[in-house]
Amino acid sequence: MNENNRLYDLSVLPDDVFTYCGDKFFQLVLTLVGSDIVEILKIQSINSTQSFINTENALSIFQLNIPELSLIKERSCFKLSNGDFVTKIGIENGLKYLTSIIKLKQNEQQARMVGNTNIENRLYDLISRNPLLKSLFSWYDQQQQQEEDNGINQRTFLSSLIDNITNNLSKSKTQYRYNDCVKRFAVCLYILGGKLTYEFIRLNIVGALPSLTTLYGIISDTNLKIIEGQFRFDELKHHSDLLNTKFGFVSEDCTGVVQKITYNERTNSFVGFSAPLTNGIPHVNHFQTDSFEQLKTWFSTVNKASLLNVHMFQPIPSNHLKSSSSFVLAVYGVNNQCTSIDILKRWSYIYDECCKK
Repeated sequence: MNENNRLYDLSVLPDDVFTYCGDKFFQLVLTLVGSDIVEILKIQSINSTQSFINTENALSIFQLNIPELSLIKERSCFKLSNGDFVTKIGIENGLKYLTSIIKLKQNEQQARMVGNTNIENRLYDLISRNPLLKSLFSWYDQQQQQEEDNGINQRTFLSSLIDNITNNLSKSKTQYRYNDCVKRFAVCLYILGGKLTYEFIRLNIVGALPSLTTLYGIISDTNLKIIEGQFRFDELKHHSDLLNTKFGFVSEDCTGVVQKITYNERTNSFVGFSAPLTNGIPHVNHFQTDSFEQLKTWFSTVNKASLLNVHMFQPIPSNHLKSSSSFVLAVYGVNNQCTSIDILKRWSYIYDECCKK
């Protein structure tokens, strides 16, 4: 900023000041320098910003002997004994201020236009030297053309992902942000591919996916975590309501798992033991303790789960849906010691609870 700009507050002039004319222009002059200067400009038909900046000296008219100027001369000038008039210093300073601030505003806008032109030239040069940017511009142009032709403004996942990556790459890693579409994709990728696959993709495509810490927070906030042994009937009702259906198939099956005990800090319980059953229903968070001795006892007396028992619900879609996603109703570790009575009572419990919902 130069010295002149420090002396004048250019913010008092709007950016469109050079389009002002008529009453709008005179109101601006009145606000800045007063009514006397407004009258001096009006009588000379200087009624716009462009007309004013093209006027070399608006006070030169006082050098002429014009009857129509007598009243304005009396307010704006001193009359000497020889009959000459001398303009008051306040009027001169007011016009000098008005001229200076408008011309500085003009210089500022011209500098801004030159700066924008330089930026445009740099961008054009940057794009022309980078095939990736040229391809991206061509792709975005095709996407926009398709939206205009189809009359649909619907963003694809790919465009959301590219936008997210490019926005993040211009920031520090601590300021990376992710839109909702990318968050949903990240959760699906983590569930389907696992931790190692997710980390491999995330580390090799910088700025595309949130860190595992952020991802766990997203999963926790969306209540996607499943508590071992807990039947999710409320969540099942919500899932069915979204699909507008009340009927479906329930299945139960086991799969072999690696026998391992882990601690779940969210539920403050140990997972991996064979869940005890009452009437075929597993105890939820049964293995909770603050005693190391109790944990030792469990390790020596309770079998580790060799199987994972999974209950799935497959909704029967309504007429307008061709298919519907299945739903995990419950998951818990078991061994092969379950009785047929336990299974019958468990299915009776599932049927009754589903009917209640």
